[in-house]
Formats: sequence, structure tokens, C-alpha cells
Amino acid sequence: MLQKNNGQSDGAENGDVPKDADDGSGTSPGPDQVVTARRRWLALLLQDRFACAAVLILIGVALCAVLGPLLIGDLATRQNLRDPGRSPFSLDHGWAFFLGSDSLGRPVAARLIAAAGTTLSVAVPAVLCSLVVGSVWGMWAGYHGGWRENVSLRIADVILSFPSLLLAVVVLYVFSPSASGIVLVLAVARIPVYLRTARAESAELRSRLFMDAARTFGTSNWASIRRHVAPTVLPTLLTVAALDFCFVMLTESSLSFLGIGIQPPDVSWGLMVAQGRQELQSSWWIAVFPGLAIVVTTVSATVLAAWARLATDPGQRWRHGLRRGGRGGLRQPTGGKGARQSSAAETAAVVAGAEHGPALSGPDIEHARAVPEAAPHPPALPEAEAEPAPATPESAPAPAPAPAPGDRASTRAGTLTVDALTVDGLSVDIRTATGPVPVVRGVSFAVRSGETLALLGESGCGKSMTAHAVAGLLDPAAEVVGGQALLEGEDLLALGARARRRLAGPGLAIVFQDALSALNPVQTVGAQLAEPFRIHERMSRRAARAKAVELMERVGIPEARSRAGAYPHQFSGGMRQRLLIAMAVALRPKVLLADEPTTALDVTVQAQVMDLLLELRSEQRMALVLITHDLGLVAEHADRVAVMYAGTVVETGPVAEVFGKPNHPYTRGLLESVPAEQHKGSRLNSIPGSPPDPRSVPSGCAFRMRCPMARDLCATHRPVLETTGADRAAACHFGKELADA
Repeated sequence: MLQKNNGQSDGAENGDVPKDADDGSGTSPGPDQVVTARRRWLALLLQDRFACAAVLILIGVALCAVLGPLLIGDLATRQNLRDPGRSPFSLDHGWAFFLGSDSLGRPVAARLIAAAGTTLSVAVPAVLCSLVVGSVWGMWAGYHGGWRENVSLRIADVILSFPSLLLAVVVLYVFSPSASGIVLVLAVARIPVYLRTARAESAELRSRLFMDAARTFGTSNWASIRRHVAPTVLPTLLTVAALDFCFVMLTESSLSFLGIGIQPPDVSWGLMVAQGRQELQSSWWIAVFPGLAIVVTTVSATVLAAWARLATDPGQRWRHGLRRGGRGGLRQPTGGKGARQSSAAETAAVVAGAEHGPALSGPDIEHARAVPEAAPHPPALPEAEAEPAPATPESAPAPAPAPAPGDRASTRAGTLTVDALTVDGLSVDIRTATGPVPVVRGVSFAVRSGETLALLGESGCGKSMTAHAVAGLLDPAAEVVGGQALLEGEDLLALGARARRRLAGPGLAIVFQDALSALNPVQTVGAQLAEPFRIHERMSRRAARAKAVELMERVGIPEARSRAGAYPHQFSGGMRQRLLIAMAVALRPKVLLADEPTTALDVTVQAQVMDLLLELRSEQRMALVLITHDLGLVAEHADRVAVMYAGTVVETGPVAEVFGKPNHPYTRGLLESVPAEQHKGSRLNSIPGSPPDPRSVPSGCAFRMRCPMARDLCATHRPVLETTGADRAAACHFGKELADA
């Protein structure tokens, strides 16, 4: 079995790019790392214009709270009964009266500045106290569980049984209203919010394998909470804290409005609203401007909370500032004369006498993204002229006779047959803050009905990304930037959402590698299997359930009728995979994409699952695209293979011929890395190095840094997928030499 690579390129398979440098390893950052981290946070903030505006507003409010008393002196309390109720938006009496004055002649602008300090002196301490106490308490209770968790939850229930505002009203009515009293009451009332949030997250984390691994190292309980639980829970808690800041500030304003909050001569925004409510008709600005201050501050805190939620999560941080692509269609090339064009005749041009070849065209398969100086997706003809292949007779074979334009076909035994799925020049980019990162570059292949095509390669080569692009399941950060995916002549990549839903099931289906995650844990398997029939065939609930039971029997689930009411966790791994296959083939799709369907299954179950897939393929005459890194699986069950490396196809052909005599050094290296009887007692060969980072694919041939046959030509010219024999093609400058050797 081909070993998975754990390098940086693994992320390309999932739609991710390498994460930030900070990995939480616990090592002390140096000065340079601290500066870099600060710059990264600033860059993340500047990329979100709304979050940046929110931060500026909150900084302005904080500066008013801190420096306001020095700026305004006693203006906020100085009365001028000779000229009360001045209208706003006039500088005749100085900046302090720009927002008008109240019924006692006090400037509204000065009072707003003074009130900012009072309001924040209540909201910030209350939120910080409840955040610290509730979070630590919740993580401690959730990590340990048992009686600690039960007692903590009961205490939280008792506190939550009293509404926060009602509790504050009662306490402040009994005792003398004061700022410290409001802080204490609101802090105690909000502790259960953080306690429950931290407890829920910690309870879910304590059963994770990385927590068990920490315990095996002898990590103490508090060290585990500090190093593993707290960083994971922190993004959620910060979001809750930012939203809670809004709640506390509004609660203080409500209490002041009711007359039991901040008392004169102190002033808060809520107290200003309360004092101006009786003069709304004659002096509306007295109440409106404090109300606007409350609204703007709370909205800014909410926007900042959304930004902080993603910015503090390493798994989501890189999504900030992604350059959005157009949704109307594929992105146009920036360096060429027009959009990348791919005609039906070019796609259908296959090798003369081939049994059935992939829809290949040399210039269209050439991968412009591997060379920095090339345009992102130039037109086919200029690209071929810019980087010609070596001028040898072998590297420029005569084109084979092609079917008529518009017919995507393959030739087998003299008979013209139409491909079920034809992928031509598919390119996918992941948008990052620093620009697009190409992860799939000009992938082309074709598969016919009743045939199994294997996509083979190391982890991170783009196999799953290709399948997800064809199925329309790409992550929002990824986008298709070129190519076509024709399902019996209909381009899936150009379809709208409604048309895709129409084809999802009857036209194209996919089997995921993790059956437990792909099945809904809160629905019975019978209900999930019946769902496709109810959506596409408008069956009744009873009829759909009967069809679901038939499917379960067909895929080998024992006692299907009684087990249709069971949940996914009640089945073994092999049975869950059978259920997932049953869901995928329920509507007899024309093409089935199987994304590593035998991952994490034992050898016996693997064989059973593959036998089931092949039986269903033959029974329903569907085309099967098998995505795997297991060479043994490909050799035993696939008809044809497309070997992928660094987001592109490097060799295609019938499995027996490719494995018997590979025409690309990468394919040869994979086969030599497989343990065999003749290797017993000798050193096992392996491919040196690791697959390239998608952000820095070498110029020329992407494999040249690991290739034993690399020459100077490989560093300057990208190899094109060219014919090396009957129904064979390889993207190597020396592919013909390997074929003739």
C-alpha cells in the first residue's frame, strides 16, 4: 500500500492550505515570532473592513472613557439655565454644543463622553469577572465530569432560574444602587452562561484521542486544561463575551432608565435616555444621541465578536480576506487573450487504435500554473507555443483520427462509444489572503459506463479535490477556475444549483471515505436511505421505506427490515460503508465517485466492499471512479488508472500495462515502493523527498526534484501529457524512452 505523506501538501486533498506557523506546541516564541504574530493579527484585521471599522469605533469609545474627564472637565455637569435646549449641529457655542444641550443647558456631546466612562466601567468589569470565573469553572467541571459536573450544573440552573434583569432590579432595590453593585449583580448573573459553554466544549474534548495522548505523557489535569482545552474553547468563549458585553451594557442602560442604575450626578448613556424620554417631541436629540451611542457600540462589539471567533481559531483563521471569485462562471484568465477554450473535437481526440483512451489533448493538458512566469490560464495554442516540447519525432506524434465535433467518444474494438464522464482541463484554486493557490491543474480523464477508472497518487495530490469539484462539493474557499466536467455531454461545472440538484443522485453520486461522519447520527438509516426516493421520485413515506429495506438487503445488511430503524452508531464500520454505498446507488447513477471507500477497514471487509461496488457497477452499468492510494486495490479492481502528482495527471492507461511497464518515473517509483517477495531481506526502495507545497510547485516538471531521470530540460519546460503507446499517455520528457526501453 502506498504510504500517505504527512507533509504540508496533505491539505490540498481536503481543500485546506498550510495553516499558520503557530502550532500550540508550547515552545516560547522569540522576539521575531512575536513581531510576526502581531503583524499577522494586524493583517487579518485590515482584511475585514467591517471588523476594522468596529475596532476603530470601540477604540474611540475607550479613549473617550479614559481621556474624556481630562478633555471635558466639568462641562458635563455645568448648567446653563439661561439658554437650555440648544439645537444640534451648530458650532456657534463651541464643539461641546455641536450635538445640542439638554433642558438644563448641559452640552450633550460632553455628557456622552462622560457617560462612556461610566457605562464601560460597569460593562467591562462585569464581563471580565463572569468570563474568568465561569470559563475556568466550566472547563474544570467538564474535564473531570462526574459529581463535579453535576453539582456545577445544578448551581448554574439555580442562578439561571432568576432572570438577570429581574435579579438586578430586586437586589438594587433592596440595597443602595451603585456602579459596584451593578457590576457584582451582573457578573454573578452571567457566570452560568460561560460555565455551561465551557463545560459543554470541555466534556466533548475530554474523550478525544489527543487528550488521551496527553495523559499518557503524564500531563497533569490543570496542565491539560491549560494547554489543550482552553485554546480550543477560547474562540467560542470570546464570541460569547463580546455578545455578553452588549447584553450587560443594555442591562445597565435599562436599569438606569428605570431609575435604579447609575444615579446623578454620575451619568450613563441609559440615564441620558431616561432623562430625555419626556422631551422627545421638543428636544429629540437629548435621548436619540445616547441611544445611537448604545446601538453603534453594541453593533461594533457584535461585528468584532464574529471576527474574533474566526481569527482565534487556527483552523479558520486563514479564511479571512479571501479574494472572492465571480459566481457567475469560471474566472477568466488574466494573461491571455480570452477565456480558455476547449472544443469537443480536442477532448475527443484519442490515440489511433486505442482500446478506449482518456479524452486527452496535449496543449490543453499543459499546466501553466507550474511556471510562475506563465499566465494563470492562458489559451491552449499560445501556451503550447511558449513552451515547446523537445523536438524529437517521439515527442510529437501524429494526432489520431477524432470523432466528429460534439461527440465525446472513445474507440474500442472499432466501435464508437460515448464516455459517461469526461473531465477536461479541470483547474481548482484555493483563495487565500495572499492570493490563489492552485491545487488542481489541468486534470483530464474520461470514464465509460461499466468501467472502473482509478485516480491514484499520494495524499495531497488533488484526487479528492478533483472529485469534489466534479460533484459540486468544494469548500467555499475553493473555486473552479478552468475546464469542463461533462456528464453525457452536459457540463456540470456550468450548471446552476437547481440543475445540479436534479442530477444529484440519478446522474452523479459519491461515496465518502468516512461513513460514520457521512451518515446523520440522529436519523435512522432507513430514513436516510428513503430520502433520495422521496426527493426525486416523490414516493410516499411507506413506499420509500420499502425501497430502503430493499437496498439494505441488496448491499448485504442482515435482518434489513428490523435494522432499518437503527442508528448509524449501531452498525460496524463495514456495515456503515455498505449503507453509504446503498445511499449512493439508490437512484442508479450514471457515474459513481468512490473517494477511498475502504479507508480504515480491515482486509476482509475491504474485499467485500470492493466486490459489492463492482457487482453494482456491472448490474447498473454505471461508470465508477475509484479514488485511492492503494496500488493493490487498483491492480485488482480497476480497468484503467490515472496517476496524479502535484494536482495534475502524469500517466494514464490500462492498469495491467501501466503497472507492468510504467512510462513515468513517478509511477515507477510508486511501484518500486511496494513490498514484494523479491524484496525480502533487502532494503525497500522509496521515492526521496515529499510532494511539493501547492504554493511553491517547482517550475518545469513538478516531479524533477525527486526524479532520478531529471535533466536541465526538466527545469525549464513543463512536460505535456503525450501519447507513449496504444491507449497510453505520460507527462514526461522521457516517457517515450521509458516506453521503448
